[in-house]
Amino acid sequence: MRVDQVADVVKAKRDPTNKPDETFLYIDIGSINVFTGEISNPQELSGDEAPSRARKVVSAFDIIISTCRPTRGAISVVPLALHNQIASTGFSIIRAKENINPFYLCYAIRLTSTLEQFRKWSTGSSYPAILDEDVEKTLIPIPDIDEQDRIAFEMQLELEKYNDIINKANFQFKNTILSINNSISKMEKRNVNIIPDKTITLKEISKQINKLPSISADNNVLEMDI
Repeated sequence: MRVDQVADVVKAKRDPTNKPDETFLYIDIGSINVFTGEISNPQELSGDEAPSRARKVVSAFDIIISTCRPTRGAISVVPLALHNQIASTGFSIIRAKENINPFYLCYAIRLTSTLEQFRKWSTGSSYPAILDEDVEKTLIPIPDIDEQDRIAFEMQLELEKYNDIINKANFQFKNTILSINNSISKMEKRNVNIIPDKTITLKEISKQINKLPSISADNNVLEMDI
């Protein structure tokens, strides 16, 4: 089916600079994890900090699709926490129609076959881009709602497992770094006073030299260049 048969393009906009003291969460292309399809780093900005591209209003469960370099797969479902927040105009925003699971729709749009169609629609060489109209005419597989729900559930379950593994690995890595840092700090503390801090004058240097043990060399002979 064409995307416009299962979703509507959303064009609602809001200019946050009209309320310079109010804060909002801003979703730009860099906020999307292209591997998992999650929104992970939205920026909290005040209205007077808003970039000119911060204009598109998103609703929970909308699907946002990066129109710049679309084959990268910067595509995500808007979570509840970002309802009524602002996304970049660099996104095409679509809303699933009745009997369409938005999570399944997002996965279908992230398919390699879908991204290949985006590549075909793209214009421009340095920064290839697509339009809302290109998103609308793209073909994606749409099974019945029970199958959509099953696929969405399985994908979310695997994503949770993936994030759990990543979080545990990050925790272990941070603890290892902390342990190594602590070990280095202890080594540095043990070595603090190896060089006497008052051995500066010739008199003090002579005293230290006289205290030194004899130097051993082959045949007990010390040679000096003259």
